[in-house]
Amino acid sequence: MAAPSGASSSARLVLLSLLGFCVALSRQESSSSTDSCGAAKLAVASLVPFDTAGFRCAANWKQQDFVLRYKNTGPSEWSFVLSAPDKGSYVAVGFSGKGAMVGSSAVAGWASNGRGTVKQYYLGGKSPDEVAPNRGLLKLVRNKSAVVSRSGRLYLAFQLSTDYPQPYLIYAVGPDGNLPPSSTLQLPMHQSMASRAFNYTSGMSSSAGAGDGTFPAERKHGLLAMMGWGVLMPIGMITARYFRQLDPCWFYSHLAIQVSGYAIGIAAVVLGFRLNEDGLRNVGVHKALGIGILAMASLQTLSGSLGTCAWSGLGSAARPAWINSMLICLELRSDRFIWSC
Repeated sequence: MAAPSGASSSARLVLLSLLGFCVALSRQESSSSTDSCGAAKLAVASLVPFDTAGFRCAANWKQQDFVLRYKNTGPSEWSFVLSAPDKGSYVAVGFSGKGAMVGSSAVAGWASNGRGTVKQYYLGGKSPDEVAPNRGLLKLVRNKSAVVSRSGRLYLAFQLSTDYPQPYLIYAVGPDGNLPPSSTLQLPMHQSMASRAFNYTSGMSSSAGAGDGTFPAERKHGLLAMMGWGVLMPIGMITARYFRQLDPCWFYSHLAIQVSGYAIGIAAVVLGFRLNEDGLRNVGVHKALGIGILAMASLQTLSGSLGTCAWSGLGSAARPAWINSMLICLELRSDRFIWSC
């Protein structure tokens, strides 16, 4: 009679530990920064050469804590303010038609000795020699660009003369403590970059995959979650429910499918915590649903492994519950399972 109680206690302990780990990861990912879209007003609004009231905001690159504010401020006029941590390097945002860095034009800015510099660059290639300063296809509005360093953050503000900006944004940040020389203005090789497909109307963005030939991480997360939770786990349960006449093959098939689905689902959850929020809405709800699905799948898997022998009356109370869960019924006796060791 002690076996079910021990199995249940171990299952609760494992679930609580798993949930605590997920909550800790979530809090780490959502740690606050000195600038966010929740701020009522831009911290350096008085230092920007245009009115920033009513700007839309998107946290497009969470890995580097980039925050983009933008607005269609007039006929054929768009205003942007990019905020990023000031690490003694340049920050840049490019505009591309296909999501590729090569062939796009970018606005880069940095601050040195209390003085800000804003320049346009044409990204003719991937090496620093192919990035030409004071060239590009963007029409910057004269005297409407500025860089401000305040409270550990760098604010790059500029206006573009265009009916509608190109649909892909290319973000880049230079190496820490390495600024472009004043003589050549050549940008050092970026330490990190990202391409985002951006909808200026909705403020939604996603990783660009078409332009650089990569498979977006968001799609990997969705595909893994669909295969693990939506395909393999239900197939495993259907196998146990409707194919018991194929004894003992149904059990081994059920076990293999359930374990595979659970492992793929875990991979989807881990990848999900590593994704950028990219300005998406209801991310907290999505995370909560994911954690809930993980908890229920864990409970289902543990109840199947821990409860098989306890419920059939053939379990060993002397073994720790965790060992019992790993040594799942590899022998068959009649139509009931017993521990094989």
